[in-house]
Amino acid sequence: MKTNNPYRTRAIVCDAEKLSQVAIIQELGRAGVPVIALSGMPAAIGFASRYVSQRIATPVPSYDPGYIHLLCSSVPRGVLFYSNDANTENISRHRERLAAAGFRLLISDISTLGRVIDKDRLYLTGLECGVSVPQCAFVSSLDEVTEKIKEYGLPVIVKATNLAGGVYRLIDQAESAAGVLREMKEIVASEDHRHRSARLMVQRWIPQDATKLWNFNACVQGGEIVSFSMGERIRSDVYPDGRLGSILLFGRTMYNEHIHQLNARLLQHLRFDGIVETEWSEKITGTNETFLYDFNPRPSGNIRWSFKSGVALAVQYYRLALGEAPERQSMRPGIAYAKVFYRWSDPVAALSNSRITLAQKLAVLRDDFAAVVRCRRHAVDILDIADPGPTVRATAELGRDLIHRFLRRIKRWSWNGIPFVPKLKHASR
Repeated sequence: MKTNNPYRTRAIVCDAEKLSQVAIIQELGRAGVPVIALSGMPAAIGFASRYVSQRIATPVPSYDPGYIHLLCSSVPRGVLFYSNDANTENISRHRERLAAAGFRLLISDISTLGRVIDKDRLYLTGLECGVSVPQCAFVSSLDEVTEKIKEYGLPVIVKATNLAGGVYRLIDQAESAAGVLREMKEIVASEDHRHRSARLMVQRWIPQDATKLWNFNACVQGGEIVSFSMGERIRSDVYPDGRLGSILLFGRTMYNEHIHQLNARLLQHLRFDGIVETEWSEKITGTNETFLYDFNPRPSGNIRWSFKSGVALAVQYYRLALGEAPERQSMRPGIAYAKVFYRWSDPVAALSNSRITLAQKLAVLRDDFAAVVRCRRHAVDILDIADPGPTVRATAELGRDLIHRFLRRIKRWSWNGIPFVPKLKHASR
């Protein structure tokens, strides 16, 4: 007997160890979509989900061209969900081959991705359509860094053109420029990052005082926003030296018409296809200027925030990739979100932040606890009562991380240069 169920086609989710992919697995599973999860990590938290019908180990990294051969030769066909920037670029370069092999996907071509993933190209793209992006310039030597410090003024940041995850360093004193440049060169050349072939650049610093930070998540087809969710970043990860990390730790959904319009203008200009996250800094005094400071042309690590607000971007993407009509979705304002059960979470960030007082740390923990109590599972990343496997595995990862932090702290304790070791009483002979 024929079925009219539009969700019978399998979903193929790359890199099931990532937060974004776990949220996608659970959202699709609740909608009744059969899910196949891929990962190079045997203990990937996504593998623990009850919604996963098949788990496939991928010995080839998802950014490697060989990953495409693995997909075509060893993975059942279905709607393909890409993950981070490198995997998204890899999928985009081979999208025609993947489509010919029977995979369904909605993704921009590689030339479009190149205009937004590399921060220098993003700056030029913003200029083309009237969206403000922080001024930046390539650097390879200390003289070039010094020249840009004179032009932009202090502080500035040195960052890689295409590395996500807050990979940058702040220069607030000219004498620290040499050390910062050396450290960033080591980072982009490291084993974890060298495959990105990133270049270094100096970027004008956007002051964080009297500003609001915003996240915008959407599913887009042909440059038109099909559905979206947005909200204010109530807290983010601020490093001890003042650097602002890219991980959203706490936020609340809220509508901002101006930022919505800027996103619409930018995405239409690009004729973008797929899931996207953009991050914005809005000056709320003086010039009221709004800067785009990040563009992620793929699911973000906080996509669950959108799901909990009533905007199922994964289901929307799935339908569009299959040629189905989109679902009508609208964001519920006021949905609180906090990362709690993961390695870098809001409580861990607060307790590790030397820039805030004990009272402020306790206030963060109080706010997180209140958000969980008031909003239940809507507030918390990973936690899903109906699918506890990923929560258990993520909590175990968090526990191991906290133990390692504690042991490192003990090793740093010393008295007159002698490592702290508790004295034990020994029985007399």
